[in-house]
Amino acid sequence: MRRIRPRGTAILVWATGLVVLAAALVAVFSVTSAWPVADPPVEVSPTHSAAMPRTTQSSTPLAPLHVVGIGDSVMAGTNCNCETIMTGFAHAMADRTGRDVTATNLGVPGYTTNDLLDQLHQDANARREVANADILIVIIGANDLSDALDSWNQSDCDATCYKPQVDTMGTRLASVLSLVRSLRAGQPMTVLVDNYWNVFTDGAVARADGGQEQIDWSVEVTKSANHAIANAASSSGDLTVDLVKPFKSSGDEDPTPLLADDGDHPNAAGVQAIVAANVAATRA
Repeated sequence: MRRIRPRGTAILVWATGLVVLAAALVAVFSVTSAWPVADPPVEVSPTHSAAMPRTTQSSTPLAPLHVVGIGDSVMAGTNCNCETIMTGFAHAMADRTGRDVTATNLGVPGYTTNDLLDQLHQDANARREVANADILIVIIGANDLSDALDSWNQSDCDATCYKPQVDTMGTRLASVLSLVRSLRAGQPMTVLVDNYWNVFTDGAVARADGGQEQIDWSVEVTKSANHAIANAASSSGDLTVDLVKPFKSSGDEDPTPLLADDGDHPNAAGVQAIVAANVAATRA
């Protein structure tokens, strides 16, 4: 004969089950939300005017090219409301190579080199994406120097103030690039390490906030940061992509036409300039 629990027992079991389920959901949510969720990969095919897909000797089309971007808000596309760097790069590479391209953007606003190191050590999805990348674009380092800007705003910040922060950023970036290579486990990969046109605000916004004095100071900090970025890239055998020339020509041009309203991030034209610089540096 089928046993029927007393109503009170059934309610207790039902309530206990809800508590257990809720706890499980909280645990799952806590684990899955520990790292930012990347946008779904973008899949791009060559336009009709592009070259036919390259083939192997057996005339089999090559597998899609996988491109990945890691870094800060510049990579993430903050305040642009436009096609991101990785989407634009995917379209450009599809047309250049005649291959299908998948692109993943792992950029996170506010990230420092330390945050990126943690992400690549602990975020399984980020590790998998980087490990599978054929081309990786890295834009990171500016947020490491925010304390220097705070010091300058409060009083002053000469080289003795900002140089230790720059050196620490460069050391961590070298660790990031070393970890990237280890994740790829010896498989071929092109790593493009972008520098900055300015690690702080620039153009009309910077001029309104701190005048030409702030711009001149930020240029000096940026030169130091870009030197550290180039050294880190060189130590890993990676390519440095210069963004100073596309944004500021010889270094003195006003980059306002390429900047978003915040003066800190690229607008659509700025993103296109970054994409063009990275495509030109790519050996694929």
